Amino acid sequence: MRIILTGATGLVGGEVLRQALADPRVGQVTVLTRRTLGIRDPRLRELILADFLDYAPVGDALDADACIWCLGVSQTAVGPQDYLRITLDYPVAAAQALFARNPGMRFCFVSGAGADPQERTAVLYRRIKGRAENRLRAISPNAFSFRPAFIRPPAGRRRPLVVKLYTPLADVMDRFTDGFSVECAQLARCLLDVAGHGTDQPMLDNRTIKNWATPAFRSPHF
Repeated sequence: MRIILTGATGLVGGEVLRQALADPRVGQVTVLTRRTLGIRDPRLRELILADFLDYAPVGDALDADACIWCLGVSQTAVGPQDYLRITLDYPVAAAQALFARNPGMRFCFVSGAGADPQERTAVLYRRIKGRAENRLRAISPNAFSFRPAFIRPPAGRRRPLVVKLYTPLADVMDRFTDGFSVECAQLARCLLDVAGHGTDQPMLDNRTIKNWATPAFRSPHF
């Protein structure tokens, strides 16, 4: 399988990249990025993009079986217009370019718990995430949205203060519900499996992601 990946320097994208390069079934990972990752692997290709809205310059490099879109930003880190551009305009532009080249590919969009497909909420990230899901699904039925809640970083990963503070609460809540948190490694496995095989579920919530298991009958090859 040939994968296009964004957000490879982030928490989720970094774990997707690690698992993809460790999986012999993945033939190539093309990372769309603004700067080099500093990773050497014969199956890794980097495409340095100046503009995530313009894919004309990269041409045939967009040929792939799936795209895993992990690029994102907190609404508290940028202004509303920048958040709209990064969260909505970037993935929609990429999906349009990718599906134009390969209508049968799969596009896996990392959204977030609370995304509002009705686009009525006053909370910016919920409204824009919901809008992005709608736009992507309108482009192709092969666009899948993932709505993780609190994402637990992999072991050994540096944990920001907010994650350290939130983890004890997650430890308690996880005893009562599957909707509160998910391990980053499990989210990455689910993303890669859907990228490889697809699913009949256009939206996967935290509970679905957390309990996702690759069926034993599947082919050992993507």
